[in-house]
Amino acid sequence: MLTVRDALNLPALTRAQLVAGRAGLSRQIQWVQTVDDANARYDWQRPGVLLLTTGAGLRQKPELQSTLIRTLDQQNFCGLVISTGHYFERIPPTLTEQADALSFPLIETPPDLLFIQIAEGILPRLVNQQYDLQQRSAQFNQQLTNLVLQGAGLSELIQTLSVLLHRSVVLESPQFQILAAAQQGEVDEARAHCVKTGQTKPELVEQLSKLNIYARLQQTLKPLWIEPMPALGMSMSRIVTPIVVQREVHGYIWIVADQTPLTPLDEVALNHGAMVAALMLFKDRAVQQAAIALQGDFFARLLAGEADSAALREIAKQIDYRLECAHQVWMIRGQAMTAVNHMPLEESIRQWLAQAQPQPFLLFPRDGVAARPENHYWVAVVECQTTEQGHDQATAMASALASGAPVLIGLGDVSSPALSPVSSTTGQTVTLQRSYEQAQEAMQIAVALGQRQGTRPFYTLGVLHWLYQLSSEDRAANFYLHYLDTIRTYDLKRSGDLLLTLESYLDSGSSIGETAAALHIHRNTLLHRLERIESLCQVNLKDAMTRLNFYVAIKSDRLHQNQNY
Repeated sequence: MLTVRDALNLPALTRAQLVAGRAGLSRQIQWVQTVDDANARYDWQRPGVLLLTTGAGLRQKPELQSTLIRTLDQQNFCGLVISTGHYFERIPPTLTEQADALSFPLIETPPDLLFIQIAEGILPRLVNQQYDLQQRSAQFNQQLTNLVLQGAGLSELIQTLSVLLHRSVVLESPQFQILAAAQQGEVDEARAHCVKTGQTKPELVEQLSKLNIYARLQQTLKPLWIEPMPALGMSMSRIVTPIVVQREVHGYIWIVADQTPLTPLDEVALNHGAMVAALMLFKDRAVQQAAIALQGDFFARLLAGEADSAALREIAKQIDYRLECAHQVWMIRGQAMTAVNHMPLEESIRQWLAQAQPQPFLLFPRDGVAARPENHYWVAVVECQTTEQGHDQATAMASALASGAPVLIGLGDVSSPALSPVSSTTGQTVTLQRSYEQAQEAMQIAVALGQRQGTRPFYTLGVLHWLYQLSSEDRAANFYLHYLDTIRTYDLKRSGDLLLTLESYLDSGSSIGETAAALHIHRNTLLHRLERIESLCQVNLKDAMTRLNFYVAIKSDRLHQNQNY
């Protein structure tokens, strides 16, 4: 593009003299405008205007001299040309001081150099450049759009964009991970680091966030020019634009300058690249959603016992589900807003399962069961040989995600292969439907007992499974539940903690020391509470059977207080 420096070398401006703002000569000219009105507002929302004036307005209102340069700079004008000999013999020092302070080019021309001559010298160059920009933009758009038609991916897009512009280009995820990169020419330390590690430097992300770069991109959905930050290894300037799908930002494309300054053509090409990337992501999202829907329908039909149907076998081939292998159902619970390394939890789960062995697996949101709004649930159908093997896998995943997004996994037993039955750990044949029910039950029991992360295999439930299956009539016949009501009533009236104390005491194996430490109370206080419980219920807690009955009653009470998880 035409800069102020370029314009001063044109024949029309050979007699012009730069009097201030030399540091701003690289500002780009996009239009030329003449103004001599003292009441001009200059808020034209058009950047890069070179303003021509005789200074009539400045003569009429001298107070404007102290604010004009600052106003033009704030409105993104590229420079000011004042024709002397009409109202000023020389440009006032007030203007030159402001221009030097703001690096704003201030140019003086003789009175016989007409503004029409200046405009005729500059505008044809601008028009030709705009025409060339439009032609090259159309070519870029065609080449990039062809990538979509050819079924290319994001890596091919970034490589093509890099070759077209002779620039280094980076595609960054919303979680600041590098999804694709291509290099042309030299790069700075920050660019080299992100490509090597696969992620933008955390300190650079922090600084860009402090400067509201990401916030502005999400708000405007338009490209931004980023100045160098040498202290963070970013010694080269950049242009970044968001990739927008359905008004949501799904990533960012960065163009990195080398020794050649960035140009409007880079910005135009970047816009085309972002649009094509959005089309690719939209297509991928549609494919993924269709795959998830297909998996969900496939799972529902498996539960209905349709494994022998030809249609279901065909779908199994499409999604790489091996009907001849054993599978285990996982019920996965995570908080709705949690993320791992800024990545949405579901995507983190999918990535972990994609790396696990053996494969394949199905993963889809659980529908049709009421759940608290702060929690999300997914069903995973994982291929494995034994229940214990599946348990080890689930434990590994829960541990890997624990630091960023704690998950709780309920596990059913390994089901029989749809095409060749095997027995579970109990020696009985388990259907996929039964494994699904077991996973749900294990999850329900884990949540009811206060577990928030880790795993809960069905085969470890033991007596908890029996308690979970008890009818309300059977539970009502247990007199120890009435003892719990007595203790609970006492606590409500006196704001006491007898029920919590009793549960902690039984959970610790009746250890006075461990219980006192867990409750942060003195041993004597604990002994006094236990004596109060014995007095209220007329029982002896030293009796093992009494403690067992209380323990079973407390767990039964918890399991059936709230089955809506």
